[in-house]
Amino acid sequence: MRKVILIFLFILFVSSLNAQKFVSKQSLFEGRDSGKNLQNKKNNLSRQNIPYPIIFIHGLDSNAGTWVDFGIELENRGLIYGGVIDFCLNDDGNNYTSNKLIWPTPDADISLFTDYENDINIGDFYLLNFDIDNLGRTRSSDDFVEMLSNESAIVKQGVALKIAIQMVLLKTGRDKVILMGHSMGGLAAREYIQNAVNWASDDRHHIAKLATTGTPHGGFNLLDISSSIDNRSEAYRDLRQTYIQSGENGVYLYGGLENETVINNNLTEDFYNIDVNCNSVNADNTTIIGLNEKTLPANVEYSYVIGDCTNCLLPGDNIVTEYNADLSNFYNLPLPVNEFIYTANAINPVIGLHSDLPSATIVNMQALDEPGAFGVSYEVFTNQEYKGFITLQPASGTLIDLIDFDRYKIYIDNSGSYDFTIENTNTADLIFTIIDENNNDVSDTYIIPYNSTETITQYLSVNSSAYYLEFFSTPSDESSGYPYTFSIEESSLALDDTLLNDNFKLYPNPTRNVINFDNSKTNFETLEIYNVLGQSLLKVHLDNSNQSNINISKFNSGVYTFKFMKQGMFKTIKVIKN
Repeated sequence: MRKVILIFLFILFVSSLNAQKFVSKQSLFEGRDSGKNLQNKKNNLSRQNIPYPIIFIHGLDSNAGTWVDFGIELENRGLIYGGVIDFCLNDDGNNYTSNKLIWPTPDADISLFTDYENDINIGDFYLLNFDIDNLGRTRSSDDFVEMLSNESAIVKQGVALKIAIQMVLLKTGRDKVILMGHSMGGLAAREYIQNAVNWASDDRHHIAKLATTGTPHGGFNLLDISSSIDNRSEAYRDLRQTYIQSGENGVYLYGGLENETVINNNLTEDFYNIDVNCNSVNADNTTIIGLNEKTLPANVEYSYVIGDCTNCLLPGDNIVTEYNADLSNFYNLPLPVNEFIYTANAINPVIGLHSDLPSATIVNMQALDEPGAFGVSYEVFTNQEYKGFITLQPASGTLIDLIDFDRYKIYIDNSGSYDFTIENTNTADLIFTIIDENNNDVSDTYIIPYNSTETITQYLSVNSSAYYLEFFSTPSDESSGYPYTFSIEESSLALDDTLLNDNFKLYPNPTRNVINFDNSKTNFETLEIYNVLGQSLLKVHLDNSNQSNINISKFNSGVYTFKFMKQGMFKTIKVIKN
C-alpha cells in the first residue's frame, strides 16, 4: 500500500514539474567548458550509484568549473556525472532593476540555458552554473557579454536552484537531492531551503542534506574580495555583514529596511540597486526578514567545512572567517553537528585557501558522508545497487571519532527472505547489521572482510516503520576512495509451505552459460529474469517437461534474479553469471 501511495504522490509531483515545461531559452554552444573534463555520456548512465543525486553550486564571480576537480574524483570513485545546468540571472541586462521573473516572461531576469531532454542525463551529481550571458554563451566564448549573472542577488539564485532541483528529481526519479555549495553557493542553497515559496507543489523541500564549504553564513566585511568582482553588484550587497557607510547590519542576512540610508556601502559609488527581495521595486522601504532570521528545517542533515589557513594574512580561509563559516554560530543545529576544519598552508598567503576548498577531496567526502542518525537516514530500495563511503568523522574528543556509522532506511512491502549482497573494497573490515527504529538488532552482526563480497539472507516482516541498514568501519585518509557497495533482493516471497520446503534448484550456480532446473513438481508457467536494477531482461514460457534449461551466455557477468511464476504464487532465486 505504501508503494502505491508513493507512486501516486510522485505522479502528482511530476505533473507539477511538467506543467512548468522547463523551457530552455537557447543553447548556443556544446561541450561547456565548466564541465569539459567530466564524462557526461549516455552510455555511462545505465544506473545510479547513490541514494540521492548531488547538485554542486559555485560561489561569487565563479562558475561550475569550481567543482570539476572534485567531480573527477567522484567519477574515480564510480559515480556518474549527469551534466551542467546553466542559468543567466540578469537576462534583461539591466543592473538597476531586479526581479524573480522567469523567461519567457517579458523583462525576466532568470533564463535557463539547459535543454532538459538533451543536455542532462541520469546521474549521481550535477553542476549548477550562473556564469552565462543572455545568449547562453560561457565566459570562454569570444563574444561573451558580461551580465554580472554570477554576481546576481542570492534570492534569484534560490529561484534558479528550485528549477534545477525539479529538473534533477524528474530526470533521476529520486525523491530528494543533496546540495553542496562553495562560498556564496551555500547561501544560495539556504535561500532555497529556508523559503517555502521555492519548494515543490507538495510543500516539501526534497532536500536530504546540505553541505557548505567556505560559506560566509555570517557575511564578510572585506573592503574588496577580488579586482574581478563588481563591488556595486547585487551579490556583493547581499554578502555584506555590515555596510561601510551606514554601519548597519547586512539586510539580506540579518534583516532590516530596504532603503538607501540603511543599505549604504558608499565609498565611491552606491550599489546598482537595493532591491534585496527582488520584487521589481527598488528602495520601497520594505522590512526584509534576514536569511539568518529564518528557520532551518530539522529534517535535513547539515555539515559545513571551515577553511583554516595557517600562513594567510587574514583569519579563516583568508576570505571567510572561521566564525562566519561556522553554521552552528547562527543556528542551534540538530545533533550530530558535522563540522570539518580544513587546515593547510596556502601557496599564496594573499589569496589564501578559499578558492581551493572545492578541490579538497578528503574533507569534501567527509562533508558528504552518509548520515548515521535515524531521522535523516537515506532511503534505499530493493533490486538496486548502491555505493557508500567510509570517511573520517568530525573530531569531538571521544573514541566514537574512530568509527564511521552509515545508516540507510528501507520499508518492506512483502514479508519474506531478503538477500543483502555487500562488497567491501576498503582496507578495513566492514560491519553490517539490520536494526529497527528503537535501535534493536533485527539480524546478527556480520563482518565483511576487506576486499571481499558476502551475501546475507534475512527474513523481514512487513512493518509500518522502517528497517535500518547499519554499516560501520574504521576510516582512514584513504578510505573514502574505496566505496562499499550493497544491494537488497527479495529471495522468496508469498510462497505457500509446499514451495517453501521444496527442493527446487538451479544448477550449476554460478554458471558461464547454461543453467538447469527441474520443474516437474512445481509446474511453473513463466520464467522472468531481472538484473540488479530490477529491469526485466528476458521472459520465457515454460513447458511441462521434467527437465528444463536456459542459456544465459549472452548476459554480462553479474548477479541476476530468476523469478518463476504460476497463478497465485512465485519463487525467486539469485543466479551468478561468471
